[in-house]
Amino acid sequence: MIATCTTLIDKRKCAGHNHAVSRHFTCARYLFSHFIDLSLASASRPHGPQTSDAFSEWTANMKKTWIDLLYELPVDATLREFLTGHGLLMPDDFAWTDKPETTQALIAALLGCPDIAVRDTVAAKLRASVTLGDSAGTQAMFQVATGNGAALTTLATCKSDIHRSFWLYVKHPELFDRAGDVDHFERQSANAQQHDLGVKTILDTSDTALAALRADVSAFYQRELQCGDRSKAYVMERSPGVFLLSVHVKDLSTVQLEFQGDDLKRRVGNPNIHSVLEYSARTGVTRSLVKGGTKYHQMLLKTFAEHLLHTSLDAQRLMAPTLDLSALRLGFDVPQAQVDGFNVLQVKSISLMSPDNQLKVDCTAMAASEHRCVTDLLAEKLPGPLAENWMVTAAQINLYYPPEPGKARAKMVTIEITRKGRLNLHKFDAALQAQLEGYLVALGILSKGQTLNPQDMATSDTSNLQPAYED
Repeated sequence: MIATCTTLIDKRKCAGHNHAVSRHFTCARYLFSHFIDLSLASASRPHGPQTSDAFSEWTANMKKTWIDLLYELPVDATLREFLTGHGLLMPDDFAWTDKPETTQALIAALLGCPDIAVRDTVAAKLRASVTLGDSAGTQAMFQVATGNGAALTTLATCKSDIHRSFWLYVKHPELFDRAGDVDHFERQSANAQQHDLGVKTILDTSDTALAALRADVSAFYQRELQCGDRSKAYVMERSPGVFLLSVHVKDLSTVQLEFQGDDLKRRVGNPNIHSVLEYSARTGVTRSLVKGGTKYHQMLLKTFAEHLLHTSLDAQRLMAPTLDLSALRLGFDVPQAQVDGFNVLQVKSISLMSPDNQLKVDCTAMAASEHRCVTDLLAEKLPGPLAENWMVTAAQINLYYPPEPGKARAKMVTIEITRKGRLNLHKFDAALQAQLEGYLVALGILSKGQTLNPQDMATSDTSNLQPAYED
C-alpha cells in the first residue's frame, strides 16, 4: 500500500473569518450535527467489524458541513472544475490560489448565489464526494485504482483522505462507485453469510454470463416483490483469485417529500437494492450481503454458481454452516495459545439460548473482572444457563500478549464467532489467521483444514474491472 500524505491544515485557522460566513457556518453545523446524531442510530451507520478509531473517523466526516469540507479541500484545478461545472460563476480575474482568503471568497460566493439550486447541488455533492474520506475508504480507493496507473499516482499525491475521496469522485466517478461497493462490503462484513460452495475455479465474467445472472436476479425480485425490472451488475478481482460481485436492483417506487429551491415537492423515485458476494477461487468460499434473509441469499448463490461458475449447487451447499461452540462453556482452554506468546486467554462475552428458544442471554465480563472468563463469572453468579446446557450461539474471545516494556496496556487479539459460522478471522494476516484457526480446531469448533473465510485481502489487480450492464 502506498503511504498516505500529510493531513491538510484547516484554513480557517490561518486567516480571519468573513463574519457572514461564520454565522452561517455555525448555524449549519449545529443543525446538521443534530440531524446526524439522530441518523447514526439508523441503518446508515456502518455495522461491520471496525476499531473505535475507524468509526470515530467515519462519524467525524459524516458530521462535516459543506463549509467544513471546502475549508479542508485545497483550491486546485479539481475543485475549480467541480464548482464551475455546477454553475458557480466567478469573475474572470478571480485568483484560484490555495489560500484561506480564496476559500472564504468561494464560500461567500456560494452563500450569495442567486440560484439556490447551485448551492444545494454543490453542498449535496460535496458531502457525497467524501464518503470514502477515511482510512478504510482510502484502502478501497487504492484497491480499485490498481489497474489505472495515472489514477493510482494521483491518489498517492493527494493531501488527505478527504482530498483523495473528492478527487476520485470528480475525476473517476466509476472507480469511486466501485470503491464505495468495496468499502460497503468491508464495513458490513460481520453481517455477511458464509458458504463453502465446494467449487474452486476462475469466474466467467463475460457479458453473456453477467446478463444471464441479471435476468435471473430480476425475475426473482419481480416474482417475490414485484420490483426489479432494471438491474446492474459487475465483477472485479480484488486480489488474485478473489472476486467481488456487486448487484444493484431497482426497488419499488416511493414518494419523498423534499424541497426544490423554495418549493416543497413530492418526488417519485426508486431506491436501490444492493447485494454483494465475494468468492475465493482458492477456497471455494463465499461471503454474501443480501437484504431479505435466507431465501434471498440462496437465490444469489444459485444464480452466481449457475452463470459465473457454470455449476449447480445442492441444497446442502446452500445451508449456512453451523458450529458447535459448547467447548467455550469451560473457557478458552488452548495450551498452544500460551506457547505462542499469549499470557491471558479470556472468553470476554457469550450469548446463550434457552432449550425452548424463548430466552436469549448476552453476558460480558466487565473490566473490574480483571480478565476473568465470562463463563467463570456466570458459574459463580448466574449458574442456571450453563448448568442447564443452554446453547452457545456466539462468543467474543480476547487473547492478550504481555505488555511491552514501559507500557501498561497489553496488545490484544479478538476472535468473534457465531454458531452460524460468522468469523472475523479474515481481518488478520494469513499467518495469524492460520494460527487462530488452529486454536478453534483444537477446541473442536472447526475441523482440521476447514475454513469459513476466503484468503486475506491484499492490494488487488483490478485490470479486469467489468462495466455495469443494464437491462
